[in-house]
Amino acid sequence: MRSRTPHLRPPRGPLALRHPRHRLAATGIRLLGRTTIECCVDEYAAAVAEALTALHATVADGEGGDGEPLVLDLFCGSGNFSHHLATRLGVTVHAAELDPAVHDATAHNLTRVGARTRLYLSDYRDLLGKHPACGPRDTYFVEPPWGPAFTPAGLDLTRTSPPVPDILDDIRRARAGLPCLVAIKTNDHIAHDSLARSFAGHRHLRTITPAATLPHGANMDFHIFRLDGGGGR
Repeated sequence: MRSRTPHLRPPRGPLALRHPRHRLAATGIRLLGRTTIECCVDEYAAAVAEALTALHATVADGEGGDGEPLVLDLFCGSGNFSHHLATRLGVTVHAAELDPAVHDATAHNLTRVGARTRLYLSDYRDLLGKHPACGPRDTYFVEPPWGPAFTPAGLDLTRTSPPVPDILDDIRRARAGLPCLVAIKTNDHIAHDSLARSFAGHRHLRTITPAATLPHGANMDFHIFRLDGGGGR
């Protein structure tokens, strides 16, 4: 693997979770149990966005990197990751959320904080179909529901819902083989080398590893890959 970002400082939690519930009610922020649990620590999301900013800067002008990149969050959830990507990259992030209750709460919260996220109640494949490739700096954030991917051996990315290899194939088809960046969130206990297997034939660029604060298997890692025209299954 090419690059590994040093451990970040201990987390302070998602912005919304730093305040008592009565103060949240006063701001109009709506919290759902599922999205509160899955919500990414703000500092982690910001670190990934900063890494992507640095990687975007390495794309030469001759590679078609002059215009605003397309940035898609394929499984939006709480929306805080989309919010940080949009803020740090200075772009509009297009995001999909399939669960109507989560979509409505997230859309409300994104509006309250003035986020530059355009949220759609849709499947990620519909989002891919609506937004054709712009250039090699285009970036896709991937965090499908883990559910059946939790196994005694660790997190098996070939068993997420949908499986990560299937998602990558859908991205490649939507782009007609044009290269792009993919950022993926995992835990720190990957089963059966499934991260490397899922991205076989593509180039690992960076891993962001926050300081471990929970038992092994419950901490987060973030990985950025260059999805090239080849690879896949």
